[in-house]
Amino acid sequence: MKYISILFISLYMVSCGNSKDATAMNKLTQLNGDYKISMVGADSSFNEDVTIQFNSDEKTVSGNSGCNLFNGSYTSEGSKLEFGSLATTRKMCDTEANTLEQNVLKALQNTKSYSISTNEISFYDEAHFTILKLENSDTMSAKITTSQSDYQVEYSAVSRGTFLMITYENGSILFQKDRDSKKQTKTLLKDEVVSIEKKIAAINIASLDTLEPPSKAHQYDGAAGATLKVTENETSYQTATFDHGNPPKALEALVSELISLTEKL
Repeated sequence: MKYISILFISLYMVSCGNSKDATAMNKLTQLNGDYKISMVGADSSFNEDVTIQFNSDEKTVSGNSGCNLFNGSYTSEGSKLEFGSLATTRKMCDTEANTLEQNVLKALQNTKSYSISTNEISFYDEAHFTILKLENSDTMSAKITTSQSDYQVEYSAVSRGTFLMITYENGSILFQKDRDSKKQTKTLLKDEVVSIEKKIAAINIASLDTLEPPSKAHQYDGAAGATLKVTENETSYQTATFDHGNPPKALEALVSELISLTEKL
């Protein structure tokens, strides 16, 4: 009888422990609050502010899909997640924003499950492919203010008559505009740092070497050839050579800003 009592007590304690673990896990995996959509499918190069907000008490969702506002409902149990019909406003936007919006809304409708890591939430479709990635809005703000030391970005453009080297790191740029000039350093203003860090964060740096150059005039008519290299945590990623002034679309915003910062001097 004594052994039976001990057994029941042990089972009760295990049951209570499992219950507490389940409660903690439920809290851990609960979607609630404001998030920024950082990736749609394999695309993380968009500059539009795409956001989503969850209200876990009312099981409602709302946000900005890159063009219009949307709202609706969702159901969630464990790692399962599905969205109901989503209503949107009807504002007209440019082609790129419209395409992004369509992809965001389609991804939400195809979502079947999700997972949460330390700083990132991933949504999966029925085949368990990642179709959306979210980051907490506080995390995004922290990245912008603390990631200066994480990246080194190098842009170079060279031909017989062109020479331009730009390096961004730790909130400053080092640049040289021709072969005979001395290198110059500029400490960027806070707004400039925030702007350029946003553009770096929007790039999938691991896929830089897969970006197809829009044109290759540098191969046959003496036009300047350019490359962009990003080093993060001592690992470097670099593009194939593209024409100076015509980078791959995913890099347009970053390259344009790097060049404009040197043109002001």
